[in-house]
Amino acid sequence: MAASSSRSVHGGTPPAPTGWLGLHRVEIKLPWLHSDATRHLCDVVFRRSIGSAQGVAQLIRQEGAEANVMPLLVQSHADGAPPPPEPPMVYPLLSLAIDNMTGNTIPSIWVDRPRGMSPVATRCWSSPELQDDIMNALIDGGADMNATSADRSHNTRPLRVAIAAGNIRAVSLLLRRGAQLSGFRVMRLPFAWGVYGGRECLTTSDAERQLMSIYQRLIQRDSTLAVERSTDGGSSLSVVDDAATSRGGPFSQAFIDQYLDMLQANGADVRAGTGPWGTTPLRWAAMFGSPQVADWLCRQVPADIDRDLTGEPHRTPLNTALGGLTRWADDLNDDSRPEHEKEELRTREIPNLEAFIRTLVRAGLAPSLVRFTVPEDHRRRCRLLLTQYAAVLNELPDVSMAAINAALARQRDHSMLLARLLPVAPHHDGAHPHPSPSNMAFGPHEADAIGWKIGAFLHDPSAAVAVIDRYLIGDSQLRRRVQAAVSHFVKSAATQTSSNREVVGDMANVGGVTGRVPLQCFAIRGSGVQVARMVGVREVVHRARLDEAARWLDGAAWCGLTAGVVKGFNEHLGNQDCQFAWQQLGHIDKTTRIFVALGIE
Repeated sequence: MAASSSRSVHGGTPPAPTGWLGLHRVEIKLPWLHSDATRHLCDVVFRRSIGSAQGVAQLIRQEGAEANVMPLLVQSHADGAPPPPEPPMVYPLLSLAIDNMTGNTIPSIWVDRPRGMSPVATRCWSSPELQDDIMNALIDGGADMNATSADRSHNTRPLRVAIAAGNIRAVSLLLRRGAQLSGFRVMRLPFAWGVYGGRECLTTSDAERQLMSIYQRLIQRDSTLAVERSTDGGSSLSVVDDAATSRGGPFSQAFIDQYLDMLQANGADVRAGTGPWGTTPLRWAAMFGSPQVADWLCRQVPADIDRDLTGEPHRTPLNTALGGLTRWADDLNDDSRPEHEKEELRTREIPNLEAFIRTLVRAGLAPSLVRFTVPEDHRRRCRLLLTQYAAVLNELPDVSMAAINAALARQRDHSMLLARLLPVAPHHDGAHPHPSPSNMAFGPHEADAIGWKIGAFLHDPSAAVAVIDRYLIGDSQLRRRVQAAVSHFVKSAATQTSSNREVVGDMANVGGVTGRVPLQCFAIRGSGVQVARMVGVREVVHRARLDEAARWLDGAAWCGLTAGVVKGFNEHLGNQDCQFAWQQLGHIDKTTRIFVALGIE
């Protein structure tokens, strides 16, 4: 999951991230008919400036303050901000009493601003017990636990705020006091995009664990929450649809996978279409640019990748995303578009859609969907698609290296430790029954070689396969070739070398560039059974990339996809060192020294 955070929450104010508003920049407003006591109660609760529940009870019982009130949150006039174009955010006071336990990494309270919305970096009560006491005092004083503003899709309701805040204590308290679960879409992901003046929120692994524990508790209490649908706005979106509209959000891929797995396990239909066109979750993800959700959906329902809308042939998720990308590109060139909107397109909307398209490509998007002899608008979309396809191919060498490193990690760690310990380990070389302890003697690199051979028992080929499967989602010839090449390299490196030094290679001058030449464990067969030359895993992976690029080009050389595939090594040779047929690829048997074909198709 995302990076961990260890900062304290209670009794302090975490620093406001970029694009968030601190409390000093937020004002609370109430209609004129509310009393001064009510205004004071709202202010001290929101700013955490009251030290006991007795003080809250006194304001309610003795001074007539209203606990069941909905203050308006607006940006402070001290900022010189004009009024927002929409009505200000309205929150039940009980919602404002709930601490954000994510260290202000997942927003729970929002304020409307002239150019969008910003989350509020709230303070926390001095202790979780004080939070509970304040909430109980408000509920006892008449606060409605199910209150919400009608135009905010229940996002301001106390239970929804507590969930977004990762505050399991507040969730537990509200449930004990009888808060309603069904009908309020409590399983939705928190609203966490559209931060004004900053990039997307970036949550932490701690915050994700807190949020997931809340969802798990809710679903255990009522599994039907996973299949709830919205009833507002004339739509009927499922919880999975809602996740697909999250524009990526602040969450890690691991969190999204766990969240959607949980919904599916409790009955959520991940293929169901909504509306007259049968809009699927994957298409919602295409419209809103949600690559993490798309990654999960492409693994679960690969058939939806090429699925048209009902009654609209060729309106696939790919075409939807490409259409959005062309619109955003046009808007960037529109001089009438405000600069802050262009910045949002550059930093969020366009990168999310590009990441979505790359996800479809990694999932095995069919090249047949690309049409080159079509009107110019479609040709433009093809160029955008092929740019993202080249980006996927250019990431593949790093993915392959990551797969190899994952498979050899334990062998490397333990062999290094053994190489250090063996020379100082005592052994007994005296005659029985009086052994004479002494240090073991080793020749140059002998301890390294022994440690490497022992460590070979710990290499993990499945780890390499998992890394590649994580990146290349769908079953494809490219994935099979890369997996086979990496698997052979891992086996050779782990079992047929004397040290990690031999695997990574010595420094050498290659074409005027100094670098390492990794293990050359692939043989290219020449005439008969003769071996023409040896190559490494880099050359084999690049051959697979070149073939994939050629398959996608389908004769349309004007797209220039092959030119967009960056080799990254031995550039002075061009692609000459990667020219071979797959039937020629094999290895030399260590015992017989005879060429053995690898059988990669």
